[in-house]
Amino acid sequence: MKRRGNDSNVMLAEAAKGQPAQGFPPSAGNKTKPAGAGMTGTGAQETVVEEPAQSARPSVYRTRWGAWLLIAAGWLMSLGGMLTRGGAVETFMLIVLSLLPLLSIVMPLLSTLGLTVSRIIPEAKIKDGDEAVIRLTLRRSSIVPFVWIAVHDGMTNTSTAKRTSLDYRYLVAPLLRKEVEISYSVLAVRRGEHQFGQVTVTVGDWLGLTAFHKKLECPGTLVAVPALPEQQRRRAEQLHGAMAEQVSGDSSAAFISDGGEISAITADRLLQQAGIGPDSRPYREGDSMRHINWRAAAKGRGMFTKQHLLEQPAEIIMIADTHSAAFNHDGRLFDASLAWLARGMEQAAADGCDVRLLAGTVGTGGAKEKQKRGGQAGQQVNQLLERLARLKLTKTAVSVDSLRTELGGLKAGGVIHVYTADWKSGQSWIKLAAYAADQKCGIRLHVVTKQTVLTFAMREQQRLLEEAGLSVNWLAYPDKMNRPTQTAEGGSRHAR
Repeated sequence: MKRRGNDSNVMLAEAAKGQPAQGFPPSAGNKTKPAGAGMTGTGAQETVVEEPAQSARPSVYRTRWGAWLLIAAGWLMSLGGMLTRGGAVETFMLIVLSLLPLLSIVMPLLSTLGLTVSRIIPEAKIKDGDEAVIRLTLRRSSIVPFVWIAVHDGMTNTSTAKRTSLDYRYLVAPLLRKEVEISYSVLAVRRGEHQFGQVTVTVGDWLGLTAFHKKLECPGTLVAVPALPEQQRRRAEQLHGAMAEQVSGDSSAAFISDGGEISAITADRLLQQAGIGPDSRPYREGDSMRHINWRAAAKGRGMFTKQHLLEQPAEIIMIADTHSAAFNHDGRLFDASLAWLARGMEQAAADGCDVRLLAGTVGTGGAKEKQKRGGQAGQQVNQLLERLARLKLTKTAVSVDSLRTELGGLKAGGVIHVYTADWKSGQSWIKLAAYAADQKCGIRLHVVTKQTVLTFAMREQQRLLEEAGLSVNWLAYPDKMNRPTQTAEGGSRHAR
């Protein structure tokens, strides 16, 4: 076995593979099942058809004009035959064809009068990967039998570049009911602000000849704040790549085998280093000689002072890189970076640290927030998490000059945390490190990667950055974040 020391706190966790979410996949077909009690007061059975979100072209309910043309021609022929011959067959056909418009046009048209819809979202703010429950209530002014009602609802993630949307369709024959309640769940909701708009209601006859469409305004908002999968938040169970990474505050190094085996204690300590916690900061005049990391100094990586749990930074500044090219235009990788940032922010709140957040398009009015101590800390964290949920990838790269303007005056002893996926643009971070050193502050670079083993180029770049005074921390991309978002009737709890 190999054992190699490293003075940076490297976190490279392989998240557990996610199980397929319950519900209907986007490519699944329609499913028909009895609704509720199954029998109405008239003894007829209701039929409910739930249609999942479709990634291809959605099905459209429409009026069959060709069929109505044939019916109209048959009605005219029956009328002509009755007037000329007066036979019983012609009269019977004329009566039957005359009743079709009453059944297939008048009744569906009456059902569209007074239609209203309301939406209830029990939990309007959830975490990335959680399940959201949506409840729709459809009301009509009169009881009209022999019609079916199709409801088409959808939500759009406004925090993504492509503004991805998710649809849900529900088909029911309400018979003698004025009110229809629809409950469905969205599984594995991804980070962002999800907007609900119009609900399209289609009313048609049982013969499938006519369909009337009505769009009803029913706005709503669902916010999914960034968060790591549950198992990733609890413990990093496996770390790959024959890497010996030092736990800050301890001169010993933890060996990690190629198979990824590691003790639970070491995994917990390494996971803690992914956010805010014990760290090594650049040496400042007056620091105790006992706390200097002599091992790093002997390797030519500069003078660093071990920072223990009891020593809290004067100020914590978190910077979220929103440059699209830094994440290779991968929105889900950007979500993972914000999830790790959110974890660090929550840890800082628990430690009672002052936090400033710089996010958005830095240098063009990117807002900054400051977390307060005391009872308002939790409220401030919630506000910052909602702001992270609404962040979008931009085309503007991070500018060091603009960062200096946004940072303003820094408190001596503060720590700057940068969350990104760009480990190649080292020159920008080196300039920022020089500025932080002038302000007697430390800087730490958190790099999210999908690599399970660090390449030679990544290690070499880490060495160069550490020589410039940065502390590099590699963060894992959780595979469970790749679970597809889909809808299901009643949700996973209902399915069980």
